[in-house]
Amino acid sequence: MTAPPATSDAPRDASPGSTRGERFGWLASLVLHGAVLGVLAGWTLPDLPHVLGPLLIAEPAEDETPEAPLLAEEPLTLDPNVSQPVAALTEVAPDAAAPAPPRDEPAPPTSFALSPATLVAPTPNGADELGLVGVAGRGDAARGALLKAKGGTQASEMAVGRALRWLTAHQNSDGSWSLDHTGGECRGRCANPSSMADPAEVRRETLRCGTALALLPFLGAGETHERGRHRLSVRRGIDALVKLAEPNREGPGADWSDRGQLYSHGLAAIALCEAFNMSRDERLRAPAQAAIDFIGYAQDPTGGGWRYRPRQPGDTSVTGWQVMALKSASLADLRTPRSSATLTRRFLDAAAESGGARYRYRPADPLEETSPPPLSATRPLTAVALLCRMYLGWEADDPRLIAGAEWVAEQGPSPTDYYFNYYAAQTLFHYTGGEGPVWRKWNEALRDQLVEQQSRRGHERGSWWIDDNHNRRGGRLYTTSLATMTLEVYYRYLPLYQSAAVQAEFPE
Repeated sequence: MTAPPATSDAPRDASPGSTRGERFGWLASLVLHGAVLGVLAGWTLPDLPHVLGPLLIAEPAEDETPEAPLLAEEPLTLDPNVSQPVAALTEVAPDAAAPAPPRDEPAPPTSFALSPATLVAPTPNGADELGLVGVAGRGDAARGALLKAKGGTQASEMAVGRALRWLTAHQNSDGSWSLDHTGGECRGRCANPSSMADPAEVRRETLRCGTALALLPFLGAGETHERGRHRLSVRRGIDALVKLAEPNREGPGADWSDRGQLYSHGLAAIALCEAFNMSRDERLRAPAQAAIDFIGYAQDPTGGGWRYRPRQPGDTSVTGWQVMALKSASLADLRTPRSSATLTRRFLDAAAESGGARYRYRPADPLEETSPPPLSATRPLTAVALLCRMYLGWEADDPRLIAGAEWVAEQGPSPTDYYFNYYAAQTLFHYTGGEGPVWRKWNEALRDQLVEQQSRRGHERGSWWIDDNHNRRGGRLYTTSLATMTLEVYYRYLPLYQSAAVQAEFPE
């Protein structure tokens, strides 16, 4: 967004022709501005970011309203040592388009239950030239070059810009998002919210999932609560996400599960770790660490995976989000749970088929006669598992990885399954380094498909919706977030086998 022309409050020099009224007006203005500055000096404000310019190549919407000045925003209410659950976040008014009223005094804080006995010290990976680990491609200096070199286009980046504006327009008045996006400013103008339950229940019960999913595309585009065109939306979103934590009363950490499912916790952990890594805001360290602590607590201590609830025998889908969160924590030099990597490999070995080149939803039960799952099940889960395998140390020349990645590439992008496309794009990007004919064929097909499928009409402009079983359950916010992150693959992470920082494993 182009900055407005600079203005000055300083008076012009009084000329010999100035009248007494003009001199008096100059003096009154000086006194008034001095008083205002005196009041402002007593406030505790966040450090103002140095904005280097627009981060997105995106044309402004005709009806776009500029964001409020930064001084008008409340500072973050994050506390590095506590979580502050806010009961009001469980009720989001469907038509609350106006700014939220001033908050009452928060409830007494509840401390995170951190337990250093279950953790290992972080292994520094070495920060890059921007002070970031593993996310340097999101910075101004590298993003444009990576976009061009790895297969992005101006059209794909404009699609990202439109998506971020859509997400901003569908943020709840308290800073959260939910999988029912139809409240607030939307007022039902965008169809296809989550079909999991009635809208009121979805609005209450998917706040953690929705907020994390909506934040990740902003972070992928290099925006944080301190910098970027949408920094105010990111700030409010991170603040809301932290407050949605529930202390783990049975072990270490804090829980961000919606409806008792660890999907949302993994997403929230990724968002918190990335926000901390990109900003190095120490207020985010404890919430991010608490999310990782809970992942360690929730892992199945026998089979090694994760499922809906803590310590259940795992499935590949839920496990994938937790492994991504652990990798994000490792890149941010946070502590990771002891032996988690070894246990995860055990789970993936049990879920493997075709010698480790393909994967199923859950390990086969030796006491049951089961037929192989259909292709529609093994295709996305193979992409998930192969990405986990690379994060857990498989080398680029591993025959199992080669066979699996080539099989994923042969499937081609799905016209409807955004979950498969999201994981497959990451797997092939890391496997190929974002170069060569395999990547070019896959990327060009998926990139152009997503640009074409993005809505350009009315209030839905900038979002995605394609009918599919997973998409119906997640709704338009889910599909929009996954599509946006898929179009950010060129700079979201540096290619795994071309960056020592990203290749470093999290501790055993």
